[in-house]
Amino acid sequence: MLKSGIYHEYKGCLHIHTTASDGTKSLEEVAETASSAGLDFILVSDHMTLKDKDEGKEGYYKKLLVLIGYEHNDRDDCNHYLLFGTRGVLPPSLTPKEYVAEGKRQSALGIVAHPDEIRPRLGKYPSYPWTAWDAEDYDGIEIWNQMSEWMENLKPYNKLKMVFSPRRFMRFPTDRILQKLDELSLHKKVAGLGGVDVHGYPYKIGPLRITIFPYKVQFKSLRTHILLREELSSDLETAKWQIYEGIKDCRAFVSNYRWGDASGFQFRGLRGSETVADGGYLASFDNSHLTVQSPDKATIRLIGTEGKIIEAKADHLEYEPRKNGIYRVEVYKRDRGWIYSNHIRIGQSF
Repeated sequence: MLKSGIYHEYKGCLHIHTTASDGTKSLEEVAETASSAGLDFILVSDHMTLKDKDEGKEGYYKKLLVLIGYEHNDRDDCNHYLLFGTRGVLPPSLTPKEYVAEGKRQSALGIVAHPDEIRPRLGKYPSYPWTAWDAEDYDGIEIWNQMSEWMENLKPYNKLKMVFSPRRFMRFPTDRILQKLDELSLHKKVAGLGGVDVHGYPYKIGPLRITIFPYKVQFKSLRTHILLREELSSDLETAKWQIYEGIKDCRAFVSNYRWGDASGFQFRGLRGSETVADGGYLASFDNSHLTVQSPDKATIRLIGTEGKIIEAKADHLEYEPRKNGIYRVEVYKRDRGWIYSNHIRIGQSF
């Protein structure tokens, strides 16, 4: 935990698989690795099962909070959706619109998984895109999924390099998905999140056997930082909903640890005595200003309703909005994505 102004910042990883489905480590092993990586929380989501949760394995492991949901999909193995807080696994016969709505009805946290995949649905490595945008009750979308980006960029000519040095080839979320987040955020609160989608896949190259994206590597890549108004509770049920509500309220930002620890990053909106962070709202642009504080010197871009507003290579940026709208921040190092904030809304009502 880091005190970040008036907020308490917690860093973790979302979208994690274990041996309860198609992962290669048990929940206990995953928790040990995540704890060693310095994470504060992880959100585990095995495919169509809550086995580990039903066995009472959700809770604190040392100082690491382990929360367990599951990954739902439709009959065509498409439209994958992370659900946390349902009373059980929802029926596999439901359509995406139905399981999204049912999750909302149960007050669960719902996250659209790897929505931006465009590679073919056929072949050895099919895509699993999100096509059910007519569903409206999700709380967040993965704007950056590590395994998804890796698979999208995998080609015969670069396979060996990408297998042996996967983090090196991480670039940034696509313009498509960032534009989608902006479009959605004009009408509702939608959290932009990062998912590691970690499995620890075994892979064989001739006589060599290696693991693609081992857990310890992925826990040092994409992270989601959540801002809480109070310290994370030691009580499991309280802490669980603190994390879920923080995400639902968009009090979060995504970072790629490959380019440095983003802890302490701040995107703030100020108007008079009022201060808000990612997910916050200010009534008007009049007498408002936005500030960005980066943990290191980098290329900071402020994005508004109509696109990029200002860019600077610095560790600090300030801007006085000239109109109402939604605003977010992108930070780059070496032309690679490092930090992506969620929106601050100014005078923009739903």
